[in-house]
Amino acid sequence: TEEQKKEELKDEPKILQDWELSLEYGRYLKEVVQALESDHTFRKKLEDADAKDIKSGKIARELNFVDHNIRNKLDELKRRELERLRHYAIQEQEKTSGLDRSKLKIPVHIDHKNPTRFEVDDLRKLIQQTTQDLEQVDQQRKKDFSQYEMQKEFEYEQDLAKLSPDERKKFEEKHNQEIKKHKDHPKLHHPGSKQQLEEVWEEQDHMNKVDFDPNSFFHLHDLDGNGLWDENEVKALFLKELDKMYDPNASEDDLTERQEEMERMREHIFKEADIDRNDLISYEEFLAQTRRNEYEQDEGWQGLDEQEMYSQQEYEQYQ
Repeated sequence: TEEQKKEELKDEPKILQDWELSLEYGRYLKEVVQALESDHTFRKKLEDADAKDIKSGKIARELNFVDHNIRNKLDELKRRELERLRHYAIQEQEKTSGLDRSKLKIPVHIDHKNPTRFEVDDLRKLIQQTTQDLEQVDQQRKKDFSQYEMQKEFEYEQDLAKLSPDERKKFEEKHNQEIKKHKDHPKLHHPGSKQQLEEVWEEQDHMNKVDFDPNSFFHLHDLDGNGLWDENEVKALFLKELDKMYDPNASEDDLTERQEEMERMREHIFKEADIDRNDLISYEEFLAQTRRNEYEQDEGWQGLDEQEMYSQQEYEQYQ
């Protein structure tokens, strides 16, 4: 139940509670990953694998060499997931007077032909579906945010149209003052630069700045201790940076924009540091990033208030 789920998550760091990534089968994915990572041999092969082999599901063949006890655990996870899907299908059927099979979506992240064993096809399907779904999640997020901004502008123009000339002038002045106040914030560090990480080390980790060490910093922020930074662990590095630009108690600061700013920073870091494009940053990839010239050069960061979030043509179509 939802209450049991919350009870299980209550002792986890907040950043890990969001691990399920908005995927319908997120809990199943999380449990499978945790089980596989407990096998040191498979974990090592995963770290050394080519990104193409991971995203294509080719890495799933290594499941044949996983420890017997872990295979049993995976079998149990699959049986539980199929049971969840069965109950879900029944609930959906009960919502309607009849079942329209042409509209029934068959989940493709799991092999239904073998209901008792977790096999290579199960891991391959889970990897491929997760890769595809996460790409769509990012694309949909950007689309939704663009529409959110257009809706804000649309509502602002609608409010203006209802006012008298004098009222309109005051309303516009107040609006422009809020925009100006929002832009009046400390300069943002370039995400992933030495200066930005040192600030996290000092203000978020409460460590002495002179003791900053990339090796210690990586392991301190590897919250689950698996030797890799995932997307949520990386996004946690930007909290102090975002606080400079967005104050939850300030009416001029939009917290939806804060969330999008965090996602933009996350995408930027992975573009720069995720060399093998497997959506994880390894210890070696992080150290390689600290050796680049750009690491020492803080070029700053242009926030959303300096970006064009939609074109005039897109806005006219939205209207």
